[in-house]
Amino acid sequence: MTKRAAGNRTPGNCFGSVARWARVAAAIVAAAMLTAPGADASSSTHVDRKPSSAQLQRLSHLEPYIRYFTSLAYGPADARVSADYIRALILTESSGNKLARSGKGARGLTQIIPSTGRAALAKLAVEDDDFLYIDQGVFDGFAPDDLYDPALNILIACYLSATYHSRYDGSTDLVASAWNAGPGAVARFGNSVPPYKETRGMVMRLKGYMSYLGTLDVN
Repeated sequence: MTKRAAGNRTPGNCFGSVARWARVAAAIVAAAMLTAPGADASSSTHVDRKPSSAQLQRLSHLEPYIRYFTSLAYGPADARVSADYIRALILTESSGNKLARSGKGARGLTQIIPSTGRAALAKLAVEDDDFLYIDQGVFDGFAPDDLYDPALNILIACYLSATYHSRYDGSTDLVASAWNAGPGAVARFGNSVPPYKETRGMVMRLKGYMSYLGTLDVN
């Protein structure tokens, strides 16, 4: 297998961002004491959705994985996904709780269904790459609870989100809709956001987080 390099980035450089995220979280705690709570982002796709200080602190510990896996290109189309999208996806799906589990059995930071994770790993295995932070044995011996591993969960999320990003020409609404309801649902409704309350709420929350994260100096 070939090692997936992150451009000129090294694992050590990835960890350098953790302290920056900690400073950002501290600043937000201070700012929260001076400002009233923001508007609910579910009412608009353009309203910032501010994470709590606890959410941001959990996110800061994931920065090495987020920065590394979002620095890679995936599949024959060399598809990519932004770091802020993955950060927002994590906040939306689990609030940064790596042990989160839904009633439908979705697991981990980005709430991946085991069958989806297994299928994604099968495709990644074909690319014959050796990823940092990942035990290669998981490609042959995947078990559902492996999705609680933050690095593996983020790798799968980056792979799927990057391929959706390529498929939908960079539309965040459609990428998030495909994540929540599946590409089949997006196709059934003419490549638009499905009219499901859960899906539309998820898309608006994610975009609210992305809008807020875009104001922070974390890239």
